[in-house]
Amino acid sequence: MRLLTHDMNNPLTAIRLLAETLRDEVGTAEMRQDILDILEAADMSSALMEGLSSLVRMEREEEDYTWFPINLVGILRSAVDRPALRRQIKLSLPQELSMRGDEAGLRRAFTDVLVNARRLVDHKRQVTVSSRDLEAGVLEIRVHHPGAGIPLTLRERLFERFGSVELRQNRVPVLATGLAYARSVIEHHEGEMSFEDAADGTDLVIRFRR
Repeated sequence: MRLLTHDMNNPLTAIRLLAETLRDEVGTAEMRQDILDILEAADMSSALMEGLSSLVRMEREEEDYTWFPINLVGILRSAVDRPALRRQIKLSLPQELSMRGDEAGLRRAFTDVLVNARRLVDHKRQVTVSSRDLEAGVLEIRVHHPGAGIPLTLRERLFERFGSVELRQNRVPVLATGLAYARSVIEHHEGEMSFEDAADGTDLVIRFRR
């Protein structure tokens, strides 16, 4: 699977490099927008391949967590700073959210969460990521999906390995890999992940004990 992911990422990297070169040379706003769309599509494909690779590592129990003091805000900013996400994800966070954890695993987990959110939300609307401190040292991260409704009976399926198949059959445009890997990482950090109804959509709520 790693070899397959590597081979598929090579042409995607070439497409991105060519598109970035052309972006600096085209003259019209329409053409620049077309190139931006190409960059986003190529990056989305790369994110999906990364998600698949992470899921395989999880199933083979190859994840090796290394615990250090980290700033979760930096991890979220890093996840958002890619062409597939930066236009549609808005971070409403303080300068620092400190905790102990595995930086690489959390970055991959939140990338899956945010890519999934982007797929669920209309391209004209923004996903908002916010945080708050709860009692007893609990940190809450809330990912708001405006206008996106996941049927209550199907929500838990998104956290299962093949649950996305049923969701797709019900025309819910989730990631093919779902959020099984993301939940596994969160739970290894003694956290929890669940969906909640919101006034104008759905919230994915992640809680950590700090």
